[in-house]
Amino acid sequence: MAGVILILKFPMYLVLTGVSLLLLVIGLFWLKDYLQNPLLARMAYSGLAARLAVIGGVFVVLGLLLMMSELA
Repeated sequence: MAGVILILKFPMYLVLTGVSLLLLVIGLFWLKDYLQNPLLARMAYSGLAARLAVIGGVFVVLGLLLMMSELA
């Protein structure tokens, strides 16, 4: 419960978490292309990578909306 209060109090943490998740997925795709490894290709095109990208995008949008609501 304390984590939820902390995130709602500081929405920048949501934005930074979302950006780091998106960078993780983008880095995985870059590493897959750079190393041409079939295992990395399987990981990059897995459902987990897609879910992490969606969660990262949602965190960024939610954090920006919370920051905008504080300005109003």
